Amino acid sequence: MGSIQTGIRRSAAQIAAAALPFASIVIATPAAAQTAAAANTIVVTGLARPSVPNLFGTVAVPARVSRYSDGWFRSRQDASSHPAMQRLIAPARSLPKQMQIDYIQQAVTQQIHWRSDATEWGKHDYWATASQTLDHGAGDMEDRAILKLQALKSLGFPGRDLYITMGRDKVGGQITVLVVKLADHFYVLDDLGGKPVLAEYREGFEPFLTFGANATWLHGRRVHLAAAGGRSVAR
Repeated sequence: MGSIQTGIRRSAAQIAAAALPFASIVIATPAAAQTAAAANTIVVTGLARPSVPNLFGTVAVPARVSRYSDGWFRSRQDASSHPAMQRLIAPARSLPKQMQIDYIQQAVTQQIHWRSDATEWGKHDYWATASQTLDHGAGDMEDRAILKLQALKSLGFPGRDLYITMGRDKVGGQITVLVVKLADHFYVLDDLGGKPVLAEYREGFEPFLTFGANATWLHGRRVHLAAAGGRSVAR
């Protein structure tokens, strides 16, 4: 436990700077995690397994983030039977997986107009279901990332290989992207409409939170601490 407390050193102020203004981080044992009652508390439940998305040079640590639970629940609502979804993915059905990723990135960017949550939903932050976004024909970066996720699921991509990642771009500020795992590589589908790029070549992006099919991860950096006997820990 002590090594985790030493290793995970991202403060509440740092999380606030990364657009989680009311969140805090609690490093807790499983028993203590069960009693964490604060609505916006992030509870780190353990160190990341090798299979989790250690993106952009970070270490991904399993966490529970209640602030986004409603939005993440909506993002997982299946939209494969929606007529507009069937029209969206029809041209990609016979394409190889890599080309399907490229196609969905381009098609969603072209067909779904960018519109803020305040304009579309009258709310500061609302993660629409893929069906809602298709019905409205518009959405913000989270909505378009969710639609891409559901479109690729409709094309047969396993849910375990699709991630919604929130972070900060050194040029564009806070952004949300879809990350797709294919053949042991992670591809980033950002909201700018450019061609999907391998995560290791996507410069200037600092992730802080990733949502996956069965878990949520908080991102940190691995540092070398002389005071810790030379061992590397996540930060």
